[in-house]
Amino acid sequence: MASLIAHSGALGDFITCLPALHAWRLLHATEPLILLGKPAFAALVPAPNFEEVWDIESARSAPLFGAALRDTDPTQERLRAVTAALVFALPSSPLLRLLTAAGVPEIVRQDPFPPTRIHVVDYHLSLFPPGIAATAGRIPRIGLSVPAAVPRGTTALHPGSGSPAKNWPLERFVALAAEMERRGRRVVWILGPAEEGLDLDPSAHLWKGVGLPTLAARLALCDAYVGNDSGVTHLAAATGCPTVALFGGTDPDVWAPRGHAVACVQSRRKDMESIPVEKVVEALLSISRDEKKSGGTESFPQGELNR
Repeated sequence: MASLIAHSGALGDFITCLPALHAWRLLHATEPLILLGKPAFAALVPAPNFEEVWDIESARSAPLFGAALRDTDPTQERLRAVTAALVFALPSSPLLRLLTAAGVPEIVRQDPFPPTRIHVVDYHLSLFPPGIAATAGRIPRIGLSVPAAVPRGTTALHPGSGSPAKNWPLERFVALAAEMERRGRRVVWILGPAEEGLDLDPSAHLWKGVGLPTLAARLALCDAYVGNDSGVTHLAAATGCPTVALFGGTDPDVWAPRGHAVACVQSRRKDMESIPVEKVVEALLSISRDEKKSGGTESFPQGELNR
């Protein structure tokens, strides 16, 4: 017997669900936990980890989103082992119908995004009794499973996001990097598939195509991070890295990353182009770790870290 969590969203959406996943685990502590989701995200969950991960994008999971299952379908046998399911999906999701047909006695469903102006973490935790929600906490925690070493005084910049409309102009990031370097910071750029082809100085320090567990471990040791409203920004905040999140049209009261040192900068005109570099520098300096640190390298062994 096992409990199932089904989540098909992007990185930031998954991270904002982490307190709710913790609350679910508290309520089903004796049952092995299965994730129907993205394996790359499963590695970010603090121990104890998932007993199984069913890749939601694999051909093997495709029958879970079809019209019906035959009794001889091996997927049917997988579902018979599930006694409780937490599903982040719309009411029309075929998965809900299949879980019901398989006889899963407890199915808890929630729309992926809040219908009202409530912070998304609090929205997900509203599924649970207040005591369980309080125990789970309201700041996402990342499990760090790989060692890392990062030079002290490193500021990480991530210029991309899931939508060009959410992106601060690249020239502003470049100007911010120049100002940080003038102040003695070491600047590193985080680049993924969405940032291919960006015109950066050839001498720029890059973290390019870094896997999520490694990226999380490195971010946990950075002096600060600046990024748009993106999954990587939520990741940085959840590691405990002092984080500046830049917002244009999206609402930080709903989507701001949560962490122990987070500052949000939003344009009054709700467009990214009108956010001045000076405002971001001010926010960055207000939350950065000790500016007097210089030389050497911070590192940590394998394990969980949440500053």
